[in-house]
Amino acid sequence: MESATVIMYVYQTIITVMIGLIGWGMKNALAELKNSDKKNADKIAEVEEKLNDLKADLPLIYVTREDYIRVMNKIEDKLDRILYSSGVKGKED
Repeated sequence: MESATVIMYVYQTIITVMIGLIGWGMKNALAELKNSDKKNADKIAEVEEKLNDLKADLPLIYVTREDYIRVMNKIEDKLDRILYSSGVKGKED
């Protein structure tokens, strides 16, 4: 065998090993990306679920400013009617 043929076989072997290592590395990188994408999708779904729960609970937990003002005005009107119908004079007199 000539030395050129041996060198050609060595180069071919080195190039084949390099291509194999690059392919193996890319396969592992893609697998990690898929795992990361799945984890992120799960976290996004969890956040969306919590947000939907918050949207559903929001009207039951919190009172809007307008509702509070309306209810307080009704209560004040009722208290004024009770106060003025009982004959008690306020501080104005």
